[in-house]
Amino acid sequence: MGENNMETSSRKISQILIGLLFILIGGIAIFLSIFSLGPLPISKSMAAVYWLIFAGGMNVVGGIVCLFTHRHSVLIILAAVLFVVNLIPGIQQVISGNYFLFPIIVVLMVLAIAIGAVGLWDRNK
Repeated sequence: MGENNMETSSRKISQILIGLLFILIGGIAIFLSIFSLGPLPISKSMAAVYWLIFAGGMNVVGGIVCLFTHRHSVLIILAAVLFVVNLIPGIQQVISGNYFLFPIIVVLMVLAIAIGAVGLWDRNK
């Protein structure tokens, strides 16, 4: 009985840490993306920055949802949505050859997979 309670506590701590990391890294991505635009109007090649800002915002919202949800199905859906949202700017950067914030996007995709793992944790028991 104590072991099951400890596992639940461990899962909740992991979920909180991942949610906080999403909020922090998503905020950093938004901050850096906004300041990369500069004072001039952007060209067509810089339109991918708007995807970075959108992805950063979605990661912050996803981190907040991750902090306050208790349902496994919500975490799994959230993981899938955040993975796709981060995959789009990642693919755009690889195609364009401009790797601005690419390491942050990869970290956010790994965190999305981690949210899915936390959602599946203890589901079969």
